[in-house]
Amino acid sequence: MTPMRVNYRKIALGHYHNRIYCVHCGFGIVEILEVAHLDGNRQHNEPDNLAFLCPTCHKMHDVDIISTETIREMRDRPRIVRWTKRMKDAGPKSAETRKRRQSAYRRKWHLAGIKAAQTRKENTMRNLERLTPSEIESLRQDKRDALKKMREKSRRAKKLKG
Repeated sequence: MTPMRVNYRKIALGHYHNRIYCVHCGFGIVEILEVAHLDGNRQHNEPDNLAFLCPTCHKMHDVDIISTETIREMRDRPRIVRWTKRMKDAGPKSAETRKRRQSAYRRKWHLAGIKAAQTRKENTMRNLERLTPSEIESLRQDKRDALKKMREKSRRAKKLKG
């Protein structure tokens, strides 16, 4: 009679359901993680003898580069995440830095807008210097006509609303 096969992965998933990551390096893709038997005996499937390891850490454990004591200690320690160390925008210093960067960004684009307006004005003046008086008068008349059309359109819209 063959011995009954035990699914030690399910045992480990059930026992360590809130800590499914490599206990040594923190790798967390469940499909890739392996369950290591810490004493090397595959028949000993108690949760205390099992730990989740990534393939690399599992191989290092098997060849004694990572000790069993280290794996047990890292598996059983409380996992405390200090978000201020992990997040760039967590503290008052980073908030001040962010404000300075945003201010510099706005200033940069404000100055670029001023420079663009100045360049347009200079180009317009250069173009006007090249025009004859009759061409200048024609442009002025076109501008007056466009303004007149806009006013008429606005008046019509107001009549339709009222």
